[in-house]
Amino acid sequence: MESLLRWPLTTASRSEARYHPFVDERLRKWDEKFARGDELHAFAPSMPLPDAIRGLAPGLALDLACGAGRHAIYLAEQGWRVQALDGSRVGIDRMLDETRRRGVEGRIEARVGDLESDSFTLEPDAFDLVCDFYFLHRPLFAQIRRAVRPGGLFVAAIHVEDAAGSEAPHSFLLAPGELRALVGGWGWEVVHAREGASSETGHRHATAEIVARRPR
Repeated sequence: MESLLRWPLTTASRSEARYHPFVDERLRKWDEKFARGDELHAFAPSMPLPDAIRGLAPGLALDLACGAGRHAIYLAEQGWRVQALDGSRVGIDRMLDETRRRGVEGRIEARVGDLESDSFTLEPDAFDLVCDFYFLHRPLFAQIRRAVRPGGLFVAAIHVEDAAGSEAPHSFLLAPGELRALVGGWGWEVVHAREGASSETGHRHATAEIVARRPR
């Protein structure tokens, strides 16, 4: 699969995925999480992804902060080709193991690297679908906007500050209404937008969901 990323990443295999020097202790907590096997939702995809792609012809998808690969694997099983990126080598290893178990390893290109690196660049008009589930790094939104092809989709579910406030840093949580306002400002068709209690067990924060289509 031709990579549409301009970024000093490692192409991951079960024995070759390694950290680059810029991937620091901030990411190692995710290795520990995936090593414990305590991902909350196994490999079931988050809503609204299944509804968003229903009836679409499979194309090329990008799964940002893919973790152990539940969305990348779901997309591959629906016939999509997927480029999947995460900072956790252990999470990527779990995904690669699962892709072999499910027979979809040929549809996923997995890479390890720091998604918050300033050197991260996506090719413009590269992807039919970009997914971002429960990862927030605000500078990525401009990259996502450019990377989705005309007619393609951006699908996201990201945690939101609750009304009572939160101990989590603001940089990790959306402000209420922020995601809808941001994507609405792109001039894209907002197919779905929802903000409120998460539909997934174990999430403490409210969630903002969006499905938006870039105009052709």
